[in-house]
Amino acid sequence: MRLTCLCVLLLPLALTGSTKKDLDIFQGTWIAQSLQYDGQDVTNEIKLSLIFKDDTATVEGQGDVKTEYARIKIKLDPDARPKTIDITVVAGNQKNVAMKGLYELKEDELKLCVNVFGKDRPTAFESAGGSNIALLTLKRKP
Repeated sequence: MRLTCLCVLLLPLALTGSTKKDLDIFQGTWIAQSLQYDGQDVTNEIKLSLIFKDDTATVEGQGDVKTEYARIKIKLDPDARPKTIDITVVAGNQKNVAMKGLYELKEDELKLCVNVFGKDRPTAFESAGGSNIALLTLKRKP
């Protein structure tokens, strides 16, 4: 019984540790390598980078990207399978918009799959036509 209680009490600490570890990896500048939206490859239409400091990122890019999503705040759940991310726009024309998504970290590559205009979280790293899902692959800036 005591061991069970101890495990229940320590579980939030373990979760916090894994969240901090992934959040630490997010830090720095990430440059978009590919972007699919609503089933179409729009990589060549937009230049985009995210500059993370703590749980906030500044969005840099061409056209409407910077004015619409100037700054975002993220909340990670690295213990979910697949890992989940909640994004809230904190500056820009889309201020207060919340988006649910998935993320995957592999060395210097970050994949984000986010439902841009819906309430449902994507279930896979794909962007089908009519889904309003963005699939973004970024590389860490050296």
